[in-house]
Amino acid sequence: MLTTIRTCARPALGARVAACLLAGLLALPAQAAPSTASGTSTGRDVVGTWIARIDQRAAELEAMPRVQQTRVGYGSVLKKGDGGMVDVVAPGPVRPSDVPEGTAPAAGTAPTVVVTPPAEPIPQADPSATPGNVLSGTATPGTVVEVLPPPPALTIQVRARTADRIGRLSTRLIELGFLNQEQWTETFDDTLEVAVRAFQLSEGLMQDGKVGEVTRQALDRTPKEAAKLMRGATASMRAFQASVPDTVILVNLPSQTVTYIERGKLNFTMRAVVGRPSRQTPLLQDRVTSVTINPTWTVPPTVLVEDKLPVLRKKGNTGIKDAVVYLDGVEVVPESINWWQVTPERIRIVQKPGDDNALGRFRFNLTNGDGIFLHGTNDPRLFERDLRAASSGCVRLADARMVAETLLRPAKLDSAAIERQLDSGKTKTVSLPNAVPVRFVYWTSTVETDGTVRVHPGIYDDVPTSPSAPSSATQAPAAVGTVSAPRRVEQKPVRPTPAAAPQPAPAPAQSSSTATPARAADTRSGAEAVRTAM
Repeated sequence: MLTTIRTCARPALGARVAACLLAGLLALPAQAAPSTASGTSTGRDVVGTWIARIDQRAAELEAMPRVQQTRVGYGSVLKKGDGGMVDVVAPGPVRPSDVPEGTAPAAGTAPTVVVTPPAEPIPQADPSATPGNVLSGTATPGTVVEVLPPPPALTIQVRARTADRIGRLSTRLIELGFLNQEQWTETFDDTLEVAVRAFQLSEGLMQDGKVGEVTRQALDRTPKEAAKLMRGATASMRAFQASVPDTVILVNLPSQTVTYIERGKLNFTMRAVVGRPSRQTPLLQDRVTSVTINPTWTVPPTVLVEDKLPVLRKKGNTGIKDAVVYLDGVEVVPESINWWQVTPERIRIVQKPGDDNALGRFRFNLTNGDGIFLHGTNDPRLFERDLRAASSGCVRLADARMVAETLLRPAKLDSAAIERQLDSGKTKTVSLPNAVPVRFVYWTSTVETDGTVRVHPGIYDDVPTSPSAPSSATQAPAAVGTVSAPRRVEQKPVRPTPAAAPQPAPAPAQSSSTATPARAADTRSGAEAVRTAM
């Protein structure tokens, strides 16, 4: 059952902000697709419903009058305590007479030496005097020397560098109705944090009360920009609609979610982690053919070369818990090898099954030659973020157990049987009676179960418009209107901005052989032999 957080209308008062936050605790049931004249629904009906709702919302935004909109602008994450006036400690021009008598110099500080001259003329100052000491002359017998402490530091208040952005943030939240005019502030206080949380709730974002990049984008986005993202999404959906199967797993990269449509009905949607910009998840047509319980993880070539081999050479170990290292096919003790003299193709690293396994407890095996698949994780913290483009290309699922139970039901493997297999600690791959189609898409707008339309700016800098060649392993009908993202595009750090949605391409979306070297398969037999990408 799909559950979502209810979206509130934008409140105008602080009390309504609190009410909006409380409403977020409510859950809504999954919304079934409309039935056709025959009483059944199809995958095309589900996508058609999305298209109609997004187009309707885009038209509403396009018809809105143009109004003043303050932009928060780029910068560091804004959080409670930022802005306002801050104390700055700086040395001040303090005269010796300002220092109380008898004050000892600070520890580790060179004292100031003041020489009281005798009655007769004083010789010239000694040039060999210790740096930091001030000598008014060369001490002679009878000269009185007084040691004074260094000038004390001054504490002054200055305006914080974040005050300007917090002031703009306050203005923007007033424009949106989350703050009153008299609540404007340049200090990120409790009232401002509550307003930020309410705005995040209204946008379907994580309510952490901080203004990171995703929240900043949502605040700065104009209605026209949002409508443009929606129109681009529906154009791609229309091209995809004609070929969508009635049962399909949709992996949407901009929203970083996985949706399962089963026999024309929306079954669930969950958060996912997808490839980071330097290791993009490609837009594939594929299918899940089997599910592996208690999988091992074989470190893929790219991760081995870029991440693990440097660790081996520096520390003599992999940094992976419960990992077995093979050199030329023979298990070795990693600390006993000079890895500076070993080339990557001679190395294979395999992590044993268990709770610490990078793939979690489930792997959903696809047929592409890029080693891309769906799997669980041993570190669920990333699902708490709004921006989850952090993997090496594979797709991590927020609830892999639920996905496994859903897909394995036709294989007569119920929850109790899955639990017994998990408890055994042994690896088992179960073939599905009917492979489940998987489509990787790039839709910059989606519809929640309550009809709320969300926009999702692209997570990659450049979304190509040229299709890739079909995967020979998949042999599925072409899904018109999808595009392929290259697997390896080294980019500068991403500064996401509302971007135009990708235009539909006239050819199928499959794995690209030119985007990145294909991940080679092991010579071992079985699903465990496939080199994987996290």
